[in-house]
Amino acid sequence: MMRWFAHRGASDQFPENTLEAIEAAIPDVDGIEFDVHFSRDGVGVIIHDETVNRTTDGTGRVVDLTVAELKQLNAGARFRGSDGPMKTTIPTLDEVLALLAPTTVKLNIELKTDTIRYPGIEAYTLARCHAHGIEKNRLIFSSFNHYSIDTVRKLDPGVETAILYPYPLYHPEQQAKQLGAKAIHPDYRRVTKDDVRLAHAAGIEVRVYTPKTVEDVRRMVMLGVDAVIVNDPKGFKASLSIH
Repeated sequence: MMRWFAHRGASDQFPENTLEAIEAAIPDVDGIEFDVHFSRDGVGVIIHDETVNRTTDGTGRVVDLTVAELKQLNAGARFRGSDGPMKTTIPTLDEVLALLAPTTVKLNIELKTDTIRYPGIEAYTLARCHAHGIEKNRLIFSSFNHYSIDTVRKLDPGVETAILYPYPLYHPEQQAKQLGAKAIHPDYRRVTKDDVRLAHAAGIEVRVYTPKTVEDVRRMVMLGVDAVIVNDPKGFKASLSIH
């Protein structure tokens, strides 16, 4: 049966990558995907972009702001829900791990090292997961920077990794095997039936990001992908009559 991951939490209902979005997704999913950057003072924070401009009422690069400065920003300022903007903060990695530790959902942690390298973020994130008592079989580390995937595997071979890619990739299952990754996470617009067939033949799972419509999700089901990473898992499941 295809599994469901919430993309940056329930990001259609709440501001993406916030505690509210992540908590709201828990009852409806098998896993939750979220993004990790470093603040200026070396604290893991959960935000997608390299800057705070798009999702908060502030400006500037995440890496140039301390965690205290980031906490002053409203991470819901640009969100337009049914009640308009909401007030919330950029969570730290520790806050998200504390929220998810008592649950059974998988944590798909995307290391945002494809633009800014953030030396040491792999070891830091692994250490924080272990400190919160999160079992290795609940962890999936993904990144567009495949050097980060290799680093995670070398630091802890028992933790699952997955390669992210936004474009057609030549034999992605072979690249995954070379890196010791257990899954590929392609853009849903790029994945083909052959990609899925070859990945499964190699023992590699296929989890796609981020189908936008019910028709997109239906196509992923037909392709035989293992999971979809979506903004509105509850809504999609209701539309597809999945409980």
